[in-house]
Amino acid sequence: MMRKGIFTALFAAAVYLPGCAAVVTIVAQKAYEDRSTAGQITDAKIHARILNLLSSTDPNLPIDVNTDVWRRRVLFTGALDDPGLRRGIEKAVRKDGRIHATHNHIQIVSKRVKERRRASRGGGEPPNAKVGRLISDAWIGAKIKVRLLAAAGVKSVNYRWQVVLNRVYVIGTAGSRAERGLVLRILRATKGVKSVVSHIDTDTR
Repeated sequence: MMRKGIFTALFAAAVYLPGCAAVVTIVAQKAYEDRSTAGQITDAKIHARILNLLSSTDPNLPIDVNTDVWRRRVLFTGALDDPGLRRGIEKAVRKDGRIHATHNHIQIVSKRVKERRRASRGGGEPPNAKVGRLISDAWIGAKIKVRLLAAAGVKSVNYRWQVVLNRVYVIGTAGSRAERGLVLRILRATKGVKSVVSHIDTDTR
């Protein structure tokens, strides 16, 4: 009954938040996280506000910039060709008093790389894309998901990760230092991963 109540509360919050269709698709997963129901709802509201901010600035920004929110900590990843825009996004988001920390790992790349990545994330591939280049970010992300789900001692619903140009960025909460270490070893050992940036904290309750 408790899980059902959490699911109902989160679903209601997602439905009434503007521009957060993506939130609705992962509500079921959230019922099994270690975050409190109130904490999940607050994170969902922060996420929705950021998505609206990005979309109102440029409709393509939610494609170029990934936003993950965990326990009021925001992780930005993605690729842009404008350093000023990168700084502007972070500055605007920091005005939200609900946010405890902002981790800005948006990579600055050439316009060509940005457009190639945008086309790939949109399901297509731009003309003259290099064949046989580095293992795709999507493949790496899918492999990580499978490996974390299968790992004994890892509660994968407590982690969010993004792969950008073969670099992995992860945020979440580990139940112990041992779990944190295991998660990082899995990420680093995944084929195609060049580096891992971690914002995993350890639950001390």
